[in-house]
Amino acid sequence: MNEKINCPVCEHKACHYKRLEEVILCYCNSCKHRFTDINSIHNKETYSLDYFKEKHPNWFENQNIELFDYIFKVIRSAGIDSPSVLDACCGQGDLLKYLRQKTNNIKLTGIDFHKNDPEKKINFLCGDIFKTKFSEQFDIVVNLASIEHIWNVQDYIKLMSNLCKDGGIIITMTINDSSLVYGVARIIYKLGMKLPMERLYDKHHLNHFSKNSLEYLHTNSSLDIIEKPYTKWPMESVDLPKSNIVLKFIYKSALFVLFFSERLTGKTSLQTITARKKKSN
Repeated sequence: MNEKINCPVCEHKACHYKRLEEVILCYCNSCKHRFTDINSIHNKETYSLDYFKEKHPNWFENQNIELFDYIFKVIRSAGIDSPSVLDACCGQGDLLKYLRQKTNNIKLTGIDFHKNDPEKKINFLCGDIFKTKFSEQFDIVVNLASIEHIWNVQDYIKLMSNLCKDGGIIITMTINDSSLVYGVARIIYKLGMKLPMERLYDKHHLNHFSKNSLEYLHTNSSLDIIEKPYTKWPMESVDLPKSNIVLKFIYKSALFVLFFSERLTGKTSLQTITARKKKSN
């Protein structure tokens, strides 16, 4: 476990931190970032439709309306007539469908590996965002719960910037490794209760951003951070073990206490950064 590997955020040497069932975790002391050694993953996720229906059904069936409301307010506050919005790795397009209901004066585009059914006033693209050629830049670029699935995060955030107009806004939401839930999971793992940590650090999430590492990634890409809003993880969207009713009740009760504590401390399981792309000289 002494092997060194470059941190995908700051490129400093990081150490193997923990060997789990599916992956080997690494930790960077420089930017406080945890990430998966991708060479340790067998049977990598292809993100088929089954991922939405089976792996995280509650997440995709219970949308974070509070976050969607925040994004709409940011778009409206930009003061742009008919703003163009790109939802990168848009999943089933729930944010775009929500924005379409809020206003007709908006141009909506989404891209994902998953092929979405055609929708009025939404331009759904299917494919690899790194290989797709876009014909325009956008006023607002949003990426929600996607960056943690991507290994080359420096290239990803630069792509977000390239797709954004000068002076435009980039909104990034991801998990928060600095949160109480993640911290407690790491502690009780040492006490023999391994399931919470195994679920939080499964093979689907390659990067686990601390507040420090997510901010570093943005500022190092010449993005000006506007704000870091409180981001709630809706209780109903958490996927809990289905096979054991008693265990499910215990986890749900523990999460209720932790989520309440997160609201008091601000150490939430999700985090969001809203940044502005600097204007070219």
